[in-house]
Amino acid sequence: MESYRTDRIAKEIRKILSQTISLLGKELGGGLISLTKVTVTKDLSIAKLYISIFGAKYTPLEIINYLNENKSYFRNELGNKMRLRALPDLKFFLDDTLDEIEHIQKMIKEVQSELPENSDESAD
Repeated sequence: MESYRTDRIAKEIRKILSQTISLLGKELGGGLISLTKVTVTKDLSIAKLYISIFGAKYTPLEIINYLNENKSYFRNELGNKMRLRALPDLKFFLDDTLDEIEHIQKMIKEVQSELPENSDESAD
């Protein structure tokens, strides 16, 4: 369970970095890169940033590696806009929630196609 403070800091980090990360998509050859979720540890030492990537020129793994290699730039931007004693270390992860949803929907359609169409009539 997140505390009020960690939740508030996560929202502020997301607000500050969302636009910068989406602009990065244009710089990296098009595509949509968005910051979907931010979580902060209770001790505020680590912030996990979840990124979704669509239609980019580079692979998602290359983009995540690029973000992690350049996290000092993002920390600097946070430092200019946030008042914290110590900024959390940033760790970027690929948000594959949409892929999981698509996979589950595909499985549901497969199961539905295997069911008999008139299952109500067979119960009589």
